[in-house]
Amino acid sequence: MKKLFLSFCFILFFIIRSFAQTSTPSAQEQPKTPAAFSKKFFEIYSAKPYDAIDYIFSGEKKTKQLKDDIIAIKKNLKATINLAGNFDGYELITEKNIGDSFKLMSYMVKYDLQPIRFIFIYYKPKDIWKVYTFQFNTNLDDELGEAARVDRLKQNKE
Repeated sequence: MKKLFLSFCFILFFIIRSFAQTSTPSAQEQPKTPAAFSKKFFEIYSAKPYDAIDYIFSGEKKTKQLKDDIIAIKKNLKATINLAGNFDGYELITEKNIGDSFKLMSYMVKYDLQPIRFIFIYYKPKDIWKVYTFQFNTNLDDELGEAARVDRLKQNKE
Protein backbone atom coordinates (compact mmCIF):
# COMPACT_ATOMS: atom_id res chain seq x y z
CA MET A 1 0.00 0.00 0.00
CA LYS A 2 2.84 2.35 0.91
CA LYS A 3 4.55 1.65 -2.41
CA LEU A 4 1.30 2.22 -4.29
CA PHE A 5 0.73 5.56 -2.58
CA LEU A 6 4.29 6.63 -3.25
CA SER A 7 3.96 5.56 -6.86
CA PHE A 8 0.89 7.78 -7.07
CA CYS A 9 2.99 10.68 -5.79
CA PHE A 10 6.13 9.50 -7.55
CA ILE A 11 6.52 12.58 -9.72
CA LEU A 12 5.51 16.06 -8.99
CA PHE A 13 6.57 17.91 -12.03
CA PHE A 14 6.50 21.66 -12.09
CA ILE A 15 7.71 23.72 -15.01
CA ILE A 16 8.04 27.43 -14.51
CA ARG A 17 8.91 28.29 -18.10
CA SER A 18 5.96 30.61 -18.39
CA PHE A 19 7.44 32.67 -15.57
CA ALA A 20 10.93 32.89 -17.12
CA GLN A 21 10.79 36.62 -17.72
CA THR A 22 9.56 37.57 -14.26
CA SER A 23 11.40 39.43 -11.52
CA THR A 24 14.20 37.79 -9.54
CA PRO A 25 15.74 38.46 -6.14
CA SER A 26 18.51 41.02 -5.99
CA ALA A 27 21.95 39.94 -7.16
CA GLN A 28 23.10 39.70 -3.53
CA GLU A 29 20.32 37.22 -2.68
CA GLN A 30 20.58 35.15 -5.86
CA PRO A 31 23.04 32.22 -5.74
CA LYS A 32 25.72 32.48 -8.40
CA THR A 33 25.68 28.79 -9.41
CA PRO A 34 23.22 25.89 -9.45
CA ALA A 35 25.34 24.14 -6.80
CA ALA A 36 25.09 27.19 -4.52
CA PHE A 37 21.35 27.37 -5.13
CA SER A 38 20.95 23.68 -4.20
CA LYS A 39 23.14 24.11 -1.11
CA LYS A 40 21.00 27.02 0.11
CA PHE A 41 17.83 25.05 -0.65
CA PHE A 42 18.98 22.11 1.48
CA GLU A 43 20.13 24.38 4.32
CA ILE A 44 16.56 25.67 4.50
CA TYR A 45 15.03 22.25 3.82
CA SER A 46 16.81 20.55 6.73
CA ALA A 47 14.93 22.74 9.23
CA LYS A 48 11.84 23.86 7.31
CA PRO A 49 11.04 21.81 4.19
CA TYR A 50 8.05 23.91 3.15
CA ASP A 51 10.02 27.15 3.44
CA ALA A 52 12.56 25.59 1.06
CA ILE A 53 9.80 25.16 -1.51
CA ASP A 54 8.97 28.86 -1.12
CA TYR A 55 12.69 29.61 -1.62
CA ILE A 56 12.71 27.82 -4.99
CA PHE A 57 10.09 30.19 -6.31
CA SER A 58 11.10 33.33 -4.39
CA GLY A 59 12.26 35.07 -7.55
CA GLU A 60 9.08 34.47 -9.46
CA LYS A 61 6.08 36.73 -9.76
CA LYS A 62 3.35 35.22 -7.57
CA THR A 63 0.42 34.62 -9.89
CA LYS A 64 -2.65 32.72 -8.75
CA GLN A 65 -1.51 29.71 -10.76
CA LEU A 66 1.94 29.74 -9.18
CA LYS A 67 0.44 30.06 -5.69
CA ASP A 68 -1.85 27.09 -6.38
CA ASP A 69 1.07 25.06 -7.73
CA ILE A 70 3.19 25.81 -4.65
CA ILE A 71 0.32 24.68 -2.39
CA ALA A 72 0.04 21.42 -4.39
CA ILE A 73 3.79 20.80 -4.20
CA LYS A 74 3.79 21.33 -0.44
CA LYS A 75 0.77 19.06 0.02
CA ASN A 76 2.36 16.23 -1.98
CA LEU A 77 5.72 16.72 -0.30
CA LYS A 78 4.08 16.56 3.13
CA ALA A 79 2.37 13.27 2.25
CA THR A 80 5.64 11.83 0.96
CA ILE A 81 7.71 13.02 3.94
CA ASN A 82 5.14 11.61 6.39
CA LEU A 83 5.80 8.14 4.95
CA ALA A 84 9.58 8.53 4.67
CA GLY A 85 10.50 9.06 8.32
CA ASN A 86 13.12 11.42 9.72
CA PHE A 87 15.39 13.53 7.50
CA ASP A 88 19.01 12.30 7.50
CA GLY A 89 20.72 14.48 4.89
CA TYR A 90 21.19 14.43 1.14
CA GLU A 91 23.66 13.32 -1.53
CA LEU A 92 24.23 14.45 -5.09
CA ILE A 93 23.38 11.59 -7.47
CA THR A 94 24.27 13.14 -10.82
CA GLU A 95 24.74 16.33 -12.80
CA LYS A 96 24.05 16.70 -16.52
CA ASN A 97 24.44 19.73 -18.77
CA ILE A 98 23.19 20.91 -22.10
CA GLY A 99 25.58 23.65 -23.07
CA ASP A 100 26.56 26.24 -20.49
CA SER A 101 23.07 27.44 -19.59
CA PHE A 102 20.96 24.35 -18.87
CA LYS A 103 21.82 21.99 -16.02
CA LEU A 104 20.15 19.06 -14.24
CA MET A 105 21.13 18.20 -10.67
CA SER A 106 19.63 15.09 -9.06
CA TYR A 107 19.83 14.47 -5.30
CA MET A 108 18.96 11.57 -3.03
CA VAL A 109 17.30 13.06 0.04
CA LYS A 110 17.88 10.57 2.83
CA TYR A 111 15.14 9.64 5.29
CA ASP A 112 15.37 6.79 7.76
CA LEU A 113 12.61 4.73 6.07
CA GLN A 114 13.28 5.48 2.40
CA PRO A 115 15.01 7.95 0.08
CA ILE A 116 13.31 10.64 -1.97
CA ARG A 117 14.88 11.93 -5.17
CA PHE A 118 14.81 15.67 -5.87
CA ILE A 119 15.58 16.84 -9.39
CA PHE A 120 16.34 20.46 -10.16
CA ILE A 121 16.76 21.71 -13.69
CA TYR A 122 18.43 25.10 -13.78
CA TYR A 123 18.39 27.56 -16.64
CA LYS A 124 20.44 30.69 -17.19
CA PRO A 125 18.81 32.78 -19.94
CA LYS A 126 21.20 35.70 -19.40
CA ASP A 127 23.27 36.27 -16.26
CA ILE A 128 21.26 34.65 -13.47
CA TRP A 129 20.53 30.98 -12.82
CA LYS A 130 16.93 30.08 -11.96
CA VAL A 131 15.00 26.91 -11.26
CA TYR A 132 13.39 25.89 -14.53
CA THR A 133 11.93 22.59 -13.29
CA PHE A 134 11.61 20.97 -9.87
CA GLN A 135 10.34 17.45 -9.27
CA PHE A 136 10.56 14.73 -6.66
CA ASN A 137 9.78 11.02 -6.54
CA THR A 138 10.37 7.86 -4.55
CA ASN A 139 11.12 5.32 -7.27
CA LEU A 140 14.90 5.09 -6.81
CA ASP A 141 14.73 1.36 -6.03
CA ASP A 142 12.84 0.65 -9.27
CA GLU A 143 15.49 2.45 -11.30
CA LEU A 144 18.33 0.70 -9.49
CA GLY A 145 16.70 -2.66 -10.27
CA GLU A 146 16.22 -1.62 -13.88
CA ALA A 147 19.89 -0.63 -14.13
CA ALA A 148 20.88 -4.11 -12.89
CA ARG A 149 19.00 -5.95 -15.63
CA VAL A 150 21.15 -8.41 -17.58
CA ASP A 151 20.83 -6.47 -20.83
CA ARG A 152 22.26 -3.39 -19.12
CA LEU A 153 25.19 -5.02 -17.33
CA LYS A 154 27.57 -4.26 -20.21
CA GLN A 155 26.49 -0.59 -20.17
CA ASN A 156 27.05 -0.42 -16.42
CA LYS A 157 30.63 -1.69 -16.75
CA GLU A 158 31.61 0.89 -19.37
